[in-house]
Amino acid sequence: MGSFSNFVGHRIKKYRKSRGYTIEQFSAMINKSKATLSKYENGAITIDIETLYEISRVLDIDLKHFVDYQPPTFHDEPALHKNAYFRNSLAYMYHYDGRVRQMIRSLLRFSAGLDGSSIEVTLYLGVSSFDDPDRCQHLFTGEMKSYDTITHMVLNNQINEAEKMYICMLNPMQNRAPAIGLLSGIGSTPFFAPIALKAVISNEPLEENDRLLSTVKLDKDDYHLLRYYNMMVINRPASLFLQ
Repeated sequence: MGSFSNFVGHRIKKYRKSRGYTIEQFSAMINKSKATLSKYENGAITIDIETLYEISRVLDIDLKHFVDYQPPTFHDEPALHKNAYFRNSLAYMYHYDGRVRQMIRSLLRFSAGLDGSSIEVTLYLGVSSFDDPDRCQHLFTGEMKSYDTITHMVLNNQINEAEKMYICMLNPMQNRAPAIGLLSGIGSTPFFAPIALKAVISNEPLEENDRLLSTVKLDKDDYHLLRYYNMMVINRPASLFLQ
């Protein structure tokens, strides 16, 4: 089948597992055979809209999150916002997670809101590959507001409504330069508590080298500002302008 059927099937499987249902349990809940549900999830057969609606209802996931597929031509879409930095439908985000001692890559996808003035955002948090973002650790959706010097994104976890994410970034001085900002929300394992960390956002994938790693990790200047002001302050370090 086509890419859209594969996309929808993978979303069904992802949300089913997130709710803790086995394929046997869930097939009974939607009155389908195990074989049919397996074919839906593998994209082997096209799912009808009424069945998809029932799946959405049983899983308590908004229907739009099963069908927000973007075809490969989305790179050629016109500018989504008057701010020159957001000329593309994708942005690439990096942060360092001290719990796993490694840099985490995430993908941001932008699309025009139904009202024609807002910008909707999908955050694929923790992807192994930018080419396969749907296989992410967490999926957030929300809205972006961009101004001349700063951009705000408010996002909700599609599995757990209690988890919200906020991104506040300084718009870069140059269009090709990455942006830097603050990623905050609720942390997961091993603690469930408010967290905030530094993030780098770029219009194109960055080379994942030591220079980028040193940029996303807190450095001595960050610690100095934290102690001095008793708050986390994110500046534009010189190392951010990666070539």
